[in-house]
This record gives sequence, C-alpha cells and structure tokens, in this order.
Amino acid sequence: MIFIDRQEVIAMLPEGWQAKAKSVTDALLAADGEESRKRIISENEELWRSIKDVLAKVGHHKCWYCETANIRSDNAVDHFRPKNRVAGSSHGGYWWLAFDVKNYRFACTFCNSRRHGEGGTTGGKADHFPLVDGSQRADNPLIPITVETPLLLDPCDYFDTTTLWFDETGQVGVNPDAELVEENVSQRVYASRELYHLDHVRLIEARKRVYLEVLQMCDRADEALVAYKSTKNSISRSLFHDSINALKRMKRDDAPYSAVARCAVLGYRVNSPSAKLIAEAS
Repeated sequence: MIFIDRQEVIAMLPEGWQAKAKSVTDALLAADGEESRKRIISENEELWRSIKDVLAKVGHHKCWYCETANIRSDNAVDHFRPKNRVAGSSHGGYWWLAFDVKNYRFACTFCNSRRHGEGGTTGGKADHFPLVDGSQRADNPLIPITVETPLLLDPCDYFDTTTLWFDETGQVGVNPDAELVEENVSQRVYASRELYHLDHVRLIEARKRVYLEVLQMCDRADEALVAYKSTKNSISRSLFHDSINALKRMKRDDAPYSAVARCAVLGYRVNSPSAKLIAEAS
C-alpha cells in the first residue's frame, strides 16, 4: 500500500464534475426516504465511473489497497465507506458520501469483492467497514466522519500506509515502529489483511519475488562496490551505479509492489552498504 494524495485526484477532475456531484448529493439530502435515495444513487452511478481513469492514473494504475496492476481487469471504484449498507451492523450506509470523491478508492477485484482464493483464503472488502471497538459511528450526515476510528487501513492516510510491513516470505506484518506511535495498529493491520485479501497466495508470491529481487540487486551493488574499491576499475564503478539506480527505481511509487521494495531495503540496510545508502536517500 502506498500513499494516495486525494488532492491530486481533485486537481484532475473533469470540469463540472464537482458541481454535478454536489447537485446529486443535494438531491439525496432532500430525498424522502431510503427508496428515493437508492433510486437517485442508481440513476447516477455513471458519475463515479466516469472518473475511474483519474483514480487509476493517480495510483499509477495499481490497486490502492494491494498495489496489484492488471490493465486487463475491470478494476472498480470502491466506496471506502459503503454507500448502501454496512455489513454486520444495522447501519444503512453512508449514502450522503456516495458522490463524494474523497470517499473513492481504486480497487482490484480481489480487494473490492468477496472472493475465495488458493490455499483456502477468503477476503474482499465488499460492504464491510468495521470500526475499532468503542468508536462512535457516523450514522447520518450531521455527524462528521472524523468521530470514527476505522479498523481498515486507508491508502489516503499516510500514517496508515506506514503500518504495513513485508518480509522475504511476502507475508503481511506490522511495522514495529508504527506500534510505538499509535494503539490498535496490529488489530487494524490484521483486519485489513483479511478484508483486502492481502494473504491471497498469488499476491504473496508476487511480493516475495520483488523482495528477493531487491536483495539480489543490493548484493550485486555491494560486490561491484568492493571490486571498484580494490581495483578502481571503471566497469565495476559503472555496475555499482547502475545497480543503485535500479534499486531507486524499484522504490518508486509507480514500480511493482514498491512498498515491499522499500521494506526490503530497510530490512537489509544493516547487512548491505548499498541498501543503507538507498534507505537513507529521499
């Protein structure tokens, strides 16, 4: 999971989109009952679908939850807070946020929909939106959503993106530094792992490949550096610089599973001068 700046999304919205969204939201607020609201939402679904390409572009065409990129999949615009109902509760959904761009997340099928995966895993957010125990829930438009403490990690919250940790097995873990900053971090990470289906076997394998590739690149850079220091050979120097450049590219937001690459670099920095160099670079 990488940080997604919602301000970038807003800056890229088509002309007139926000005015239209406000008009529909005003109609929802004035609607007479649940059925009227459902009809208004159904009749205007194209509004959020029309900006799917904007959401995709801001997230480098990767799922905002798991970083999987698949240009052949029909990725969806997920409502972070469900618009119709909230599973496991009597809450009728955050219908007043149905056309609020700040409530949209770009999601792959396995993160967005309930699916069964290899190895007996099951996940997918669907209409789930659990809160931390004891948190108040906003059940009408007059209550600000800031009263809530979501159990799910949010890619639009930078701190949330720092709480995930990955190791050489490709599994999802908890960043121990984040646990020192805020309570409930472990609970939120494990809930997100399940509901975003982050333990899907193919996803774990993909993360593992990236992690090991980073380690191999660090070793290559270290070997080239040792060779250059002992021989002053320009070829070794060039190989070292090329390897450092490759590591830098693997950490970029648009790279495959870049959050995994960053964890790999951080985890290896004690053993690798090259990893230490890249970890400390901006």
